[in-house]
Amino acid sequence: METILVQVQGSRNVVELEINRDDVDPVYRQVYRQLREAILSGALSPASRLPSSRSMARDAGVARITVVRALEQLAVEGFVESRVGAGTYVASNLPAGEMQSHIFRPALTDWGRRVRTLHHANGPLVDSSRPEIDFGFGRSFAERFPYDIWRRLLGRYLSTDDAMLSRYGSAAGFYPLRRALAEYLTQSRGVRCTPEEVVIVSGAQQAIDILARLLLEPNDEVLVETPGYRDAYALFQLHQARLVGLPVDNEGLPVDHIPADARPRLAFVTPSHQFPKGGTMPLAPRLALLAWAREREAVIIEDDYDGDLRYESSSLAALQGLDEEGRVVYLGTFSKVLFPALRLGYLVLPRALTAPFVQAKELVDRGAPTLTQAAVADFLTEGHFERHLRHLRRLYGDKRTTLVSALDEHLGRRVRYSPVAAGLHVMLYATDAVDEGQLVRDAAARGVRVYGGAPYHLERPAPPSILLGFSGLDEDEIVEGVRRLAEAWPD
Repeated sequence: METILVQVQGSRNVVELEINRDDVDPVYRQVYRQLREAILSGALSPASRLPSSRSMARDAGVARITVVRALEQLAVEGFVESRVGAGTYVASNLPAGEMQSHIFRPALTDWGRRVRTLHHANGPLVDSSRPEIDFGFGRSFAERFPYDIWRRLLGRYLSTDDAMLSRYGSAAGFYPLRRALAEYLTQSRGVRCTPEEVVIVSGAQQAIDILARLLLEPNDEVLVETPGYRDAYALFQLHQARLVGLPVDNEGLPVDHIPADARPRLAFVTPSHQFPKGGTMPLAPRLALLAWAREREAVIIEDDYDGDLRYESSSLAALQGLDEEGRVVYLGTFSKVLFPALRLGYLVLPRALTAPFVQAKELVDRGAPTLTQAAVADFLTEGHFERHLRHLRRLYGDKRTTLVSALDEHLGRRVRYSPVAAGLHVMLYATDAVDEGQLVRDAAARGVRVYGGAPYHLERPAPPSILLGFSGLDEDEIVEGVRRLAEAWPD
């Protein structure tokens, strides 16, 4: 690194310009940036004369054109001015003294303060370190996605002058995709819907956020499962709702245990495959939940986050298909079956909620990328989705079998978990004597990352539990990871 000194005429200040030949920024940008900072900081005061471009270039050992380009940029932005026959000066109309005295921190609203509080309370889900074996959940096995088909579907639209690409799409979503989804959900999940009741969203969080804005007033109650989806907890709390947490059993939400004095406006449930504990809600409790919602004038959000991924039986019919009154909002996603980076989900809304939801979404989001939606629509209608889904069921079903076998061999009766063969993870419950946090740390010391269940529970203290995702690992990694976890597990 070379340093040049620029003496400002009529001032005792000396401004040091550092030229770093290894910097990715061109030299003229380095000169421009440092002179700009000197002016803003007050080190170069208004109307001060700068050395000539020739002398600065000579002192820096750079071509004169380099310094000239820096000064020209400063002049265009109003930092310096040239006077014919007199040289270059700091602009005389700038305020004297330091113009960047401190970093401004705007005052946050009550909503903004709640965001920070909830973020700090929940803590991050993502750890940037890379363990040898990571039981992360909700991940896809990227090598098995049919990228050749996906590229062809995208290229179909990019290789034409289709007018679709030259305008904004509907906030409700690309109509051919909504039509394809309505047909698929009706046939495979027993959902009752028309294309007009399907809305495409950028994931479950956006859907929950907009629904909370539309349906919740401060201090309204929301019935939620515990353990449950912690991002939903945070979003409801962000909108100043009060959570009524109901511990789930092996069949999901125990409807007959809902407190008699609870008055929730919303209920958020995962009846097909409870997240994250596992378990499936039978028909009788589903009907009881609908009757409860009718009695309490409540709306039910049915999160069917992985309903297509069942390994020992066909997909179950949705709770929404039993709803005769328009009380259930059905929420689904493509992230688990296609890939998470797609960031594409969908809602089936009761007719009375469709227009308000789309109007609200239009104000905060112009809609998901039309090109991506068009490719997904073709992926569905041309049969690629069904073929890929059959392949994933075999692949993930085998992985889950491997995980369960390894758990039985290495941990045996020290843990219990849901027997339902579905989804992309297994939640292990331990005896109360196990220190969940210490177990996570001891597994990490052996090169294995597992995930503590406490953040997904509203109960305090939370029963010790561990989440193991299996979709992103091969079978040898699953077996070795469980073996190492068993070594870390207290006797």
